[in-house]
Amino acid sequence: MKKLVMVLITLAVIAAPALAGGKKRIAVMDFEDKAGGQHSGWHNPGRGMADMLVTALVKSGKYSVIEREKLEKIMKEQQLGASGVVTAQTAAKIGQLLGIQYIVTGSISEFGIKDSKLGVGNLGGIFGIGGGVGTKTNTAKVACDIRMIDTSTGEILKAEKGEGEESSTGVSIDLSVAPSVDFGKDGFDETVIGKAVRKTIESVSRPLIEMAENFPWSARIIKVDGKKIWLNSGKVDEEKTGRTFGIFKKGEDLVDPDTGLSLGSSDTKIGTGKVITVEEKFSVAETEAAGVTKENYVKEEK
Repeated sequence: MKKLVMVLITLAVIAAPALAGGKKRIAVMDFEDKAGGQHSGWHNPGRGMADMLVTALVKSGKYSVIEREKLEKIMKEQQLGASGVVTAQTAAKIGQLLGIQYIVTGSISEFGIKDSKLGVGNLGGIFGIGGGVGTKTNTAKVACDIRMIDTSTGEILKAEKGEGEESSTGVSIDLSVAPSVDFGKDGFDETVIGKAVRKTIESVSRPLIEMAENFPWSARIIKVDGKKIWLNSGKVDEEKTGRTFGIFKKGEDLVDPDTGLSLGSSDTKIGTGKVITVEEKFSVAETEAAGVTKENYVKEEK
């Protein structure tokens, strides 16, 4: 019986999952509008699409998304540029100030409705232009590009292009001229443009959610006192006691001279640490490393 118990305990230990990576802390910028005025009648599509992406990431349970008010306040106070325009340097600054690991930026390349009218002597049309009442087919098309940036290195971890298209035929007022509903309002998801936007966001959010499983855990140091360090990862981020990690000092940014994009940085490991206490919004760890500062960062080592 004693042998059986030992075998069962051993099997349970082997089968037990490793410490969860926790929710990744992320910020989503308003999408930059490059649609060239295709979306006549819909206001702030860049903000609306960013909000929809935030909702998708939160619902996945893989990400802890920073509140828009905090992000906008930091951008304004630090004069870090317009929403949606983020360089490797501003990404690192935002990450340090808000304690986030990743930033998602996006741009809208298409956003509009093409309508084909029947019975009114007019076939065809162009995005964002139309009018009248009649039997017609409204075809909405939306496209965007997004990038996920690591705030520790400034490196672009993921670049995705998403597209969505939806059509409807019937007798109705032309939505491309006088949209009856806007982003976030009841009924928007039932319009052809709303359905096209939804498909687009689903196509770009899916790979971000999938890759979250493979991201190494990381956190920011918010306080250092002797051998104890405080991290911005707590129970709300699914932090666990017993987690071990490496402590790193950020090195020189490596920038591609042709594109101007960050290729990462040559960081140096200065020690290791272990989480000993977890509070609601932060945790406390111990380390034997010397010279640890709030400018350093910690991450899980595989």
